[in-house]
Amino acid sequence: MSEPISTGGLINTGTALQREVDALAPRFPQVARSELERYVLETYEELRSGAEVEAHLIAVTRAQVTEKLRERGYEIHVRSEDPE
Repeated sequence: MSEPISTGGLINTGTALQREVDALAPRFPQVARSELERYVLETYEELRSGAEVEAHLIAVTRAQVTEKLRERGYEIHVRSEDPE
């Protein structure tokens, strides 16, 4: 993520979004990291623009990005020891 996002709360949003990219990267190894970063940032901004409460936007962002990637035909990579 090249531009910082204002936190508006107690957490560092930029760091939290980077962690979401880090969590998604092993699940979607066929997607370039820069593309994951773009999806995460754009999705977060879309959600934030319409949110009345921002408490769970980071978690919702991951779920939304996962769904968008699956809709685009990307499969989730699950290691055998990962819980389903």
